[in-house]
Amino acid sequence: HPATFLQRLHELRSEGHMLDVTLCAEGKEIPCHRLVLSAFAEYFHAMFRGGHNESKKDKIEIGGVSAVALQLLVDYAYTSKITVTADNVQSLYEAANMLQVKGVEDRCEEFLTDELSSETCLVTWVLADKVSCKRLLEKAKFCSLKYFEEVCTTEEFLELPVDILKAYLSDSGLHAKKEEQVLEAIMLWAGHDLQQRQRHVKALLECVRFSHVDQDYLKDILKKDRTLSSVPGVKELIQHQSMHARPRHIHQEEILVLGGVKHVMQPEEENNKDIYRLSLNCDCVDISPLPESVVKINGYEACAVNNDVVITVAQSLSECKVWQYKPSLNSCTQLGNLVRKERHLHSVVALQGQVYVVGGITSPNWAPVYDVEVYSETTDSWNLVAPLSLQGGVRDLGITTCCGKIFVFGGRTGHCTLCDQSHITDAVQCYDPTRNVWTFVAPLPNPMQSVMACTVNCKIYLVGGQLAHVLCYDPLEECYVRMTGRLAPWCACGATVCGSDIYIIGG
Repeated sequence: HPATFLQRLHELRSEGHMLDVTLCAEGKEIPCHRLVLSAFAEYFHAMFRGGHNESKKDKIEIGGVSAVALQLLVDYAYTSKITVTADNVQSLYEAANMLQVKGVEDRCEEFLTDELSSETCLVTWVLADKVSCKRLLEKAKFCSLKYFEEVCTTEEFLELPVDILKAYLSDSGLHAKKEEQVLEAIMLWAGHDLQQRQRHVKALLECVRFSHVDQDYLKDILKKDRTLSSVPGVKELIQHQSMHARPRHIHQEEILVLGGVKHVMQPEEENNKDIYRLSLNCDCVDISPLPESVVKINGYEACAVNNDVVITVAQSLSECKVWQYKPSLNSCTQLGNLVRKERHLHSVVALQGQVYVVGGITSPNWAPVYDVEVYSETTDSWNLVAPLSLQGGVRDLGITTCCGKIFVFGGRTGHCTLCDQSHITDAVQCYDPTRNVWTFVAPLPNPMQSVMACTVNCKIYLVGGQLAHVLCYDPLEECYVRMTGRLAPWCACGATVCGSDIYIIGG
């Protein structure tokens, strides 16, 4: 019924029947129906019901939106279909925000989040500020702080509004290796339009932690740069900042170890209920108890995403719950339920800020699962995407991301019972999120299970799983190379990447 109803409305509009209002933007006229517009967007609902002057006009000028975006939104009202692209997302987001079309707003926010990078983060920050989307703004700001060195060389940096620039450069989390870079970024921005921007330089200099600027460098630049030396009271400002400014707090990478069992001198092994923070020198810098909500019961999986950890917890044999763990607060927030709530022995991985749950088995019959789910932060829900290529399902697999795709290595297939009839596979499966397709790629040299897969510089390294060496897979060449001599088999371990090094933990 809904599809037929929309199709008939679309036909009425296309054939020009019963049209009673025309929307105008940038000289373009778009005929439509008041009733459809009222049901479609809160903006028009309020306009036509509230007795506004526009409610009686045959033609209504919609200011502040592009004609292309308005046409896309009207088409969406009649068809429920819209395509968001890099070329139209900004104008479409602004129009959807103004006209209060929440479904399209959410889709634009999701698109912009997926596309966040050092090249797009500043534009996204400015746009999120304009439409008052706090969630997107925080993500764009985090990305901008992290990639400061790349960001300040872009054209978008030179076009930043002064209020956003000041908020950006004053943030203690700005990833500037040297404070001199912050000063140089200010002068670069000011020099882009010196006549209009010189009046802002003094306020921006308050963002610089001058106590952490090399004094010889500072004396030299004050002599050479007339823009800087001509700022009224610049020497007093530098002296004041040098006395009071604190160093920036740049977050360093660290390794979190959670889960597993402790090897203790007792008849039974003890579940690990603590979380260990390791420095990159493998020194344990902190031990904290895990929140009670995620203490291991029947096992869990975890992956890092945007400085948080998403954990799937087997609360019971019939239910698996999902939590977002914030290391900075040592606290958890429960996320929406999986589509398959009874999924166990699966794997989780983060790709482009989205979390995927792959494979596993389901209770009570322990049947294999080949379904794949992805989490939508916008709706706090999980959605099915294309299933694994290996139709029998797989568990105890190795998983990682590389070159914008997900790779699944080996694992066990078939039912899991007391008399386990499952077998180990050599299959390697690859997921392309842009096409929502899984494909088989070059198989493993031998069938493997429980391997750890880590990506460094667009190559995948396999460790553990009783491998007697480190195995490197090149996705571009689809070939495997042994990287080490013979090692003792290392099973039931964890592995992760920090910087360009692989850390193998436990086992």
